[in-house]
Amino acid sequence: MTLKPSFALLCFILPCALAQAGNHESVAAPAPAVGDSWTYQYTDVWKGAKGNINRLEVAAIDQAGVHMEIKRAASGALINTQLFSPEMNPIDRGAMHFAPSFPRYAFPLAPGKEWASEVVGDNSKAGKQWRYQIKGKVQDWEKVRVPAGEFEALKIVIDAQYGAVDGSAGGGRLIETVWFVPALNNYVKLDYQDSDAQGRLYSRDSWELTAYGHKTPPLASSR
Repeated sequence: MTLKPSFALLCFILPCALAQAGNHESVAAPAPAVGDSWTYQYTDVWKGAKGNINRLEVAAIDQAGVHMEIKRAASGALINTQLFSPEMNPIDRGAMHFAPSFPRYAFPLAPGKEWASEVVGDNSKAGKQWRYQIKGKVQDWEKVRVPAGEFEALKIVIDAQYGAVDGSAGGGRLIETVWFVPALNNYVKLDYQDSDAQGRLYSRDSWELTAYGHKTPPLASSR
């Protein structure tokens, strides 16, 4: 599926501008708008195989949060819907519901900032509830190159230990490394790894931005 001309133009010029204009001030919470979109290439790092290219598109924003439609980039076919907090922290992500939201970010952001929290992840389809002990830290500003271009991003590391709420066997540790670009209201790269309770790594995945679209509101007509 091709981007509209205004989207394509923005995707072409924005990475160049961002590469030259790094803003190292404290970063406020994002302000996504209905129609904004981010397209990512998924890679199974463990297998060294590229997977689907999907587009996340803001469908609605209300008191519940930011509603996303996940679509195949090539066909526009709807895969599922997800819900994020106003700060773009996951609430409903696939089959998992987080309460409160999974704290990928804790705005305002600045190098050295740390946070810690506890959330419960409920996978009703699997009949599982996980309790996550989460620590996050902003590492520093870092230039990162992805298919969409080169960006200056805040590198953030999320370290989460998790176990079954009912105390049954299982659990493990997941680590997310996120490169967040304030001007895009989202990350341009996310590396994910998951290990079991014995520390054995069994999942490594990566998402890299290939395109970005911002829905510019129409100009008010003059009389």
